[in-house]
Amino acid sequence: METLQILKRQVVSLKETQSPRLYNKALEFGLVPGHKGYTRFIILSRSRSGSNLLRGLLNSHSQVVTFSEMFKNPNIIGWDISGYPNSGRVLDLFQKDTRLFIRKEVFKKFPKQIKAVGFKIFYYHAYGTELAPVWDYLKEDHRIHVIHLKRNNILKTHVSKKRAQITDNWINLTGERETAPKFKLDYEELLNDFTQTRAWEAEAEQFFKGHPKIEINYEQLVRDFAGEMTKIQAFLGLDYEQVFPQTHKQASKPLSATIENYLELKKRFADTPWEVFFTE
Repeated sequence: METLQILKRQVVSLKETQSPRLYNKALEFGLVPGHKGYTRFIILSRSRSGSNLLRGLLNSHSQVVTFSEMFKNPNIIGWDISGYPNSGRVLDLFQKDTRLFIRKEVFKKFPKQIKAVGFKIFYYHAYGTELAPVWDYLKEDHRIHVIHLKRNNILKTHVSKKRAQITDNWINLTGERETAPKFKLDYEELLNDFTQTRAWEAEAEQFFKGHPKIEINYEQLVRDFAGEMTKIQAFLGLDYEQVFPQTHKQASKPLSATIENYLELKKRFADTPWEVFFTE
């Protein structure tokens, strides 16, 4: 008992940033005050649509914890925040009982100053794996707020993904100039990506019908992240704070200078719903 009291005094004076793992344990055992009355949310999107930008903006707010792609890989928990375990009992729970994992490890007790906790999830994550029950959990819990992040120009999404695959550089944290390779794109692959993305977006709207939702447009977020983040902060019930990007825009050249067969593709997509992507 005396040892527990000593530990409690040590932990109470400990800041969360000094030892996140110890602080989380202290919350779990009630040694520091915590609560579950925060807003629960997800960033729902697809790859290369600005989710890293949005997550960074949210995590620059003192009242928010936003995990990364939690359910992308059954072998790795996508915390992307230090102090959270990725092995042993927690990984076992993640793989064997996704619902319980979310309740106990994701939406658990947090420090009293935290007002919103969430994570990124893409339309296609977890399906066909043991993590698939995450979708039933999210659908059934109507407390979960949905930030639906979309990108208008899916051609730019596709180009961004292709460039990242070629360079193996998926995020720019330093602001250093990046290479921008040129490449050809396949018409059928593009057509499938355009139609699939719009289908995912429509299905997501139906799937989360009845949930608190806000739709955020990537292009508008880039143009006016302060204005868009003001709306998101209100949606999540946060006190207003000025927030800042934690990532940098990756290499960007005109589409016509990046896609070797741009003019050919522009001609083939003329007079289709997708011609609006080819404006150069």
